[in-house]
Amino acid sequence: MVEKLKPHSLKGKNFASRKDVLYLYYEKNDTIFHLIEYLPDGQIEKLGINLNDCFEIKAAKSDKNVFEIDFNNKKDTLIDKNNFEYQIYQTDIHKSIIE
Repeated sequence: MVEKLKPHSLKGKNFASRKDVLYLYYEKNDTIFHLIEYLPDGQIEKLGINLNDCFEIKAAKSDKNVFEIDFNNKKDTLIDKNNFEYQIYQTDIHKSIIE
């Protein structure tokens, strides 16, 4: 589930290069895992990604940061993250961006 989009985001301190950033989350075992996916600049528009879009994701059992998203396979699913007690973010900065 896409929870935030940052198209054309600056990449590091180099103001000439940009990237698209997707903030996503998925549910597994009564926990919400929040992820960050970096795409080449312009891919959000090219793929037609919108807030609250849901895509098929395959995540590794041993490491939640290893995942693969199929952007060609949209799902008609809604996952309300507020219904879950446990939420795991990649960093504290990531948590503050989402909240």
